[in-house]
Amino acid sequence: MRLEYLANKIGAKVLTNRDRAARVEIERAYAGDAMSNLLSEGSETTLLVTNLSNAMLPRVAQLVDAAGLCLLSGLSPEREMIEAAEERGIVLMVSPVGMFETCGRLYECLDGERSASQ
Repeated sequence: MRLEYLANKIGAKVLTNRDRAARVEIERAYAGDAMSNLLSEGSETTLLVTNLSNAMLPRVAQLVDAAGLCLLSGLSPEREMIEAAEERGIVLMVSPVGMFETCGRLYECLDGERSASQ
């Protein structure tokens, strides 16, 4: 599923690299609030979902070639984080709801896509 389409389906706002969001495919999401977990679970088809918000997060996503980052609860990231994501080509989006509901929405979308392709 394209990241841009997924963002629209879960009600998230894409803040950076919209052109990449229209191209990149998502197969799974990983939610966590520890940098070490995000580092171990990221991949080019994974959307990282987190409550963390610091300028190092886009670097973590870049290191693991993550498809994008999704912040939660309508969080407004600081300018440094937005600039870091933009510079590194990372799609940064913000879900209007918390971890539980965001993950539920992502699961519904991604599992529905898997079921339809079988």
